[in-house]
Amino acid sequence: MTREEVRASIVNLGPTEKKVRLPAWFDDAPWHRIDYLGWRDMRAAQRAYLVTEADDQALGVLLRQAPNDAAHTSRALMCDLCRSTRRFNEVSLFTAQRPSPDKRERLNTLGLHLCTDLDCAVKMHTKPIRQTFDPPVDDIIATRREVMRSRTIAFIRSVSDAQRTTRRQR
Repeated sequence: MTREEVRASIVNLGPTEKKVRLPAWFDDAPWHRIDYLGWRDMRAAQRAYLVTEADDQALGVLLRQAPNDAAHTSRALMCDLCRSTRRFNEVSLFTAQRPSPDKRERLNTLGLHLCTDLDCAVKMHTKPIRQTFDPPVDDIIATRREVMRSRTIAFIRSVSDAQRTTRRQR
């Protein structure tokens, strides 16, 4: 993906959020090893981006990290994309506003728990402990990547879905 494709793919940029800052390592991204590109905005600590490719086009969303709740300090949380269970401070709630020209509609958000460092691709490539009857390691890793990729695409499409169901006042 090119810089322009990635910038244009963010579906939920608000009217005031025109600038998408790409990471410094964008040109060195290992595209063959990652299933989505996730990075934090260095100028806005709570802002992150998630971009993937589907149907030969880039799809992306702007995410905002919610503050970690002090009540969950002793709990483990699971990332919704890679399904890894990690300590409370290594998984955070991220929300994405739904795009809409109506200001009230932009208050609708979808959220998911993500690895705070957005490094799910690294966990997908770790070799699993396997038994003699398990499939080969390469098959397990390929399956993990495929499932995580489908979850990522489903989330991004659900944020940008214009035909979503909403409550209607009567």
